Amino acid sequence: MIPVLFVYSYFVAGLALLMFVNGVVSAITVSDGGGQAFVISAALLLFAAGCINLAIRGSERRLRPRERFSLAFAVYLTMPLLAALPILVFQPQIAVLDAYFETVSGLTTTGWSVLPETDTLPTSIVLWRSLLQWMGGAMILLIVIFMLSPARVGGLPDSQAGPIDYTGNYERQRVGFALSRVLPLFIGATMACLALLALTGIDLLDAFVLSTASLSTSGFTARTEPIGDYLPDSAIWIVTLFSTLAATSFLWLRRLLRGEPSALRHRESYYVIITVGGIGFVLTYLLTAAGGGTILGNIRDGFSIAASIVTTSGLETRVGGHSTLPYALLLILVFVGGSSFSTAGGIKMFRVGAMAVQSMRELIRLVYPHAIRAARFGTQTYNIQIMKSVWSLLFAALFASLLAACALGFAGLPVDQAILGGFGAVSNMAVDLFADGNQLVRFETLPIVTKGALCFVMIVGRLEVLAALAVLFLPNWRG
Repeated sequence: MIPVLFVYSYFVAGLALLMFVNGVVSAITVSDGGGQAFVISAALLLFAAGCINLAIRGSERRLRPRERFSLAFAVYLTMPLLAALPILVFQPQIAVLDAYFETVSGLTTTGWSVLPETDTLPTSIVLWRSLLQWMGGAMILLIVIFMLSPARVGGLPDSQAGPIDYTGNYERQRVGFALSRVLPLFIGATMACLALLALTGIDLLDAFVLSTASLSTSGFTARTEPIGDYLPDSAIWIVTLFSTLAATSFLWLRRLLRGEPSALRHRESYYVIITVGGIGFVLTYLLTAAGGGTILGNIRDGFSIAASIVTTSGLETRVGGHSTLPYALLLILVFVGGSSFSTAGGIKMFRVGAMAVQSMRELIRLVYPHAIRAARFGTQTYNIQIMKSVWSLLFAALFASLLAACALGFAGLPVDQAILGGFGAVSNMAVDLFADGNQLVRFETLPIVTKGALCFVMIVGRLEVLAALAVLFLPNWRG
């Protein structure tokens, strides 16, 4: 496990650098006293990462698939605890589990919060949550390309990320190659979103937090109220646009910007955009039929809510906007999510396409038993082994969502809201939940058992479920 620890030290160092930046910016721009806690915590983590890296540098080697899964699981399981350190130092009255839940929610790009209302939080913590969700978006792109896709976890396509498995002799070279493929585009898109939001005249803090939320498809904002209560129409459309782009494949976006013809054949990302548009029209009709609001306002809200559901960002323009859709359709959209190689959660659209292709083949074989028909969804071909992985991930994700639903049911939520929350946890979407009496659920009031279960489900959901199960399945480690 020493090689795993070596690569892990780079993740800790990255977290420490972001923590240091947050501390310096907070010390310079705000006077809430949190800058010192973040700088000291960053120094400790950077020192620990450097010691680990220097101590075992000579033991570096290529990781086996199970070691890559262990690394990914360790990153999401332990790094939130490290990220919670400055919060606990700065605000010692916050419980350890609450701080851990908050950082898990950020790094998994979920967006649920157990802290007091955002308007009352110190600015340094608001900035830190924003940086965590941004890091979570970049980190899942790296982990999918670097670890999960080469192993074809859950049938992930290797046509776009497979070459990385044969690049370089050491893991740090492969990590560098993976970062070079997505990080420049991810940073550039974040800066573009920030600039456009700033041009709308909104507060710079709101613009920064919303740009990180849009590109990471997460739900943390700088205010308690929905974005429709304080953003102009132009800013809402910008958030909708960038959230939708973040739910498409970043490797597809990279090829598209480079003018590569293969980008035109990548159907999955087009389906994400089409789904957002289709659901946006449906929601516009439902909002208009319900009465209230202007036509332009309903169009804005309809497409914004559609993007928040399909991309699993959860950024709503109005409280309870997600419930405008029929309940069953909402569950399906939340569970499916966006595209592979994106920051969106869910089981991803290519798996739905694969299951649809296989189901159609089986139906055709009932009529033409000897017919030979290629199994293909866009540019991706499927065989029996890939389909086994796809169906396995589907049932594993359903089981994980059931676990979260049971935990929420234990907290006293109605059955329909508990199930919706379970799907939201495994798809990393901060969907609003309502208790009896139509009261919005405050997550800080949930039992400890429920918070712990939600943390676990958010982590395994972000890791495509099967990777986490591979680590937890002890027979894989024999021999």
